[in-house]
Parts: sequence; C-alpha cells; structure tokens
Amino acid sequence: MRDGLLYRVQETIDRHRMLTGGEMIVVAVSGGVDSMVMLHLLLRLRTRYSTSLHVAHLNHGLRGAESTETADFVRTHCEAHEIPVTVTSAEGRMWQDRMGGSVQAVARDLRYRFLEQVADEQKADRIALGHHRDDQAETVLMNLLRGSGIRGLGGIPPVRDRIIRPLIDCAREEIERYARKEGIPYVEDSSNRTLVYSRNRIRLTLLPELAKRFNPRVGHALANAAAISEAEDGLLNGMAEKELRAVLVSQSRETFVLAIAPLATLPSALRWRMIRRVAEELRKGRSGLTFQQTLAIDRLVMTRGAQGAVYAPGGLRAQRADGCLVLSLGEGLARGRISSSPLAVPGVTVIPEVAVNLRSEILQQGAVEQLVSDASTALLDADRTGVKLHVRGWEAGDRFIPFGMGGRKKLQDFFVDAKVPRDRRCSVPLVVSGDEIVWVVGFRVDERFRVTDSTQRLLRVRATTAGE
Repeated sequence: MRDGLLYRVQETIDRHRMLTGGEMIVVAVSGGVDSMVMLHLLLRLRTRYSTSLHVAHLNHGLRGAESTETADFVRTHCEAHEIPVTVTSAEGRMWQDRMGGSVQAVARDLRYRFLEQVADEQKADRIALGHHRDDQAETVLMNLLRGSGIRGLGGIPPVRDRIIRPLIDCAREEIERYARKEGIPYVEDSSNRTLVYSRNRIRLTLLPELAKRFNPRVGHALANAAAISEAEDGLLNGMAEKELRAVLVSQSRETFVLAIAPLATLPSALRWRMIRRVAEELRKGRSGLTFQQTLAIDRLVMTRGAQGAVYAPGGLRAQRADGCLVLSLGEGLARGRISSSPLAVPGVTVIPEVAVNLRSEILQQGAVEQLVSDASTALLDADRTGVKLHVRGWEAGDRFIPFGMGGRKKLQDFFVDAKVPRDRRCSVPLVVSGDEIVWVVGFRVDERFRVTDSTQRLLRVRATTAGE
C-alpha cells in the first residue's frame, strides 16, 4: 500500500526540482515533530535520490535547561542512527552582529546563518527545512495583517537558492499522524504554547476561529493563495529588474541614480517594487522599506518640482536632483547632533535633525498591533522602561547590553561591529531611560528592556520618516 505522506513529499520534491540526484543535504532538525518526520522521510528517500545527509541543530539558549535537553536529544538520536550531526549553541558573538527585530526574528536570523555556515563546511548542495502547509498559512495571514503586498502573500517559498522545504504541501495533522504511526520520537517546545508571540496567537487562536466560522479548509486555501502570489511575484520581479536596468543612470556601492522621466511612466506597482529593490540592495538585504516610506519616495518621482529629501531608518536617503531620483546610504545623514528631548508616551516625537518621527503607544499583552516587529520598531516591556523616556544622540562613554548578549558593550564598539560609518553615528537616535539606553533606533534594543513571557504591558515605539 502506498505511503501517503512519503508519496506527497516525493511529489513535492520532483515538482519543484528540489533534488535531481547525488546531492549533499544539510537537514535542519530542531527536535520537534516536523523536523524529525522530515529527517525520517529523507532517510527513506536516500536511495531514490542518491543523497547524503548531515543534520544541523542550533541551540538558541532561549529556554534554559529545556534548550540544552533538546540539543542533547538531537545529538543522541543522530548518533544512534549513525547520522553525521553538528550541534552548536548560539551564545555571545553569534548574537552580536544581528541588529534589531523581535526575539523570534533574531533567533531565525541566527538559525539561517548557522545553517549556511554548516552547509559551506560540508560542501552541501541543499539545506532542508521542515516548514509545512500550516506554517505557510500562518505566514500568509501574519503578512496580510502587517499590510504586506504580493511578496508577503507569497509566504514561504518551496525553494530559494539552496534551501528546500520538502514538507511544504503537508498538513501538520498528517505529519503528527505519521510520527505516531512510525513511532518517531520528538520533543515538544514549550514556547510554541505561549501567546507572547504573534505567530502562536495566529496558530492557536485566529486560524481555529477562521476554520470554525468561515472555512474549515482555511489552511489549504491560504496555501493556495501563497502559491499563486509567489508565481505572480516572480513575474513582477523579472519585469521590475528589466525596467530598473532601463532607467538606471549610474550605480555605486552606496548610491543608485534613476532617470525620473521614464520611471514616472511606469505603473505604480513596478515603481514601488523598483524603489524597494534598490533600498534592499543598498541595505545589503536588511529589512526593506515600509509601504509609507515607499510612497514618500515615490512622491519625489511623481510630484513636479518636488524638493527636499526622504530619510528612512537604517540610513537610506532619497532626493530628486537634475531630473533623477538619487537613493543613497550614509551620504548626508550626519546633519547635526541630535538634541535631547522627552519621548512622548503615548504620542509622536519629532527628531528634526534626521527627519524621523518616533511614534509610541502602550499595548496590553496579546494586542494585534504586536504583529508588526522589524528593525524600525521596538517592542519593549513598559513596566521596565517606565514612561519618563528621552531621545538623544550618541555620547562619549555610552554603553548598553545589546539584545542577546550577557554583558555591557560600548556603543562605539557596537557601531563598529554594525559597520555604521563614523559620520553617521551621531545621527542614530537613542531612546533612553535615565542613564540607560533602551533602544538604539533601527538597530537593537537593550536586553534588560525586551519583552519576555512575564511582560504584562508593551511599549511599542516605531521610527517613521517625517511626514508619514
């Protein structure tokens, strides 16, 4: 009798050409049911595809003893089945280079960097991740609530570069059923049950409600929408790249110059995509522009005689000059030292020296607004920060405890590690509580003020371009 899950995974692999034969695969194994089932299936398919496997597990250390026990479980399981394995703990230096973002975003970034490193060491052709159809549905819904465009609605791609996701067409329920049937051991991650994280609230609260009241096959429907959006996103990317080459006047490591006349004739969807594409290139793949920031830059293109410049957190500057749209990184941002001023909580604080506004509000734990978390947004424990906060610029001797690190660090050294140009450092706003730095805006929060499982009230502070 044909094994349904094995057949579906094989079909997914073949349809997306994830494997063609003879590949070395680094298999990301967290110890949870999804990755353990994926490992089991890839072992069964080794002969068919003539593959070699190497397991990789990163211990983030976020769950204390539970994290260590999970790492030991993965190592023991692999050794018992004679599977090569690399297990590493994310401590100290590994957390140091990641700027901004939520706890989960930082952990995800570290995990991907770790997997790429192991893949390089093993000379691997593929990295297999255990995302499944329910993960896809959660991602699409989360991105929709953030106001994402078609790229975000494309969700999790089945294949990207050397990353493959063999379980992407499989439902969580059938994966768990397969684990029970085959007697596959796995570890339950207690953090998957806490409602602190927005993804957990979507999985445990929102999706079940949608399935109950609107569509019992909502997960399948969202996965279908993701497949359609991903295909159309690829088409638009190709069109945008072609048009970008046509309007590009000049390009350097820190500056793109685009001709406004031909750019202004293009459909808005292509213009916006081109602007975001350039921003991501300048920011070396870091978080792209928000929709409002994209619109602000687009107004420079579409408004005759537009003057001034648009500044976006992260060092991006856009201005109109001599019939061109000039997007640059770092140039002209150090326009003056940021003077100290109170942070309005709640409210908007204008930082005229860098044309940035800080919008703050107090949220109760579990509020939908917490879904938005990126380098331009800080989510903080309001009871730890208090409401008597100030905004100021960098001062000699400033130190803080960067999120994920165990000790204090000079802000100057942090800027060096983050590759912030010397002439920009005085233009990075700091949110402070007394003498303590709470948030290096656009980069990282202080470990002492981050959101934890015990947080009752959140302080959300968003950095936006002046005028948004």
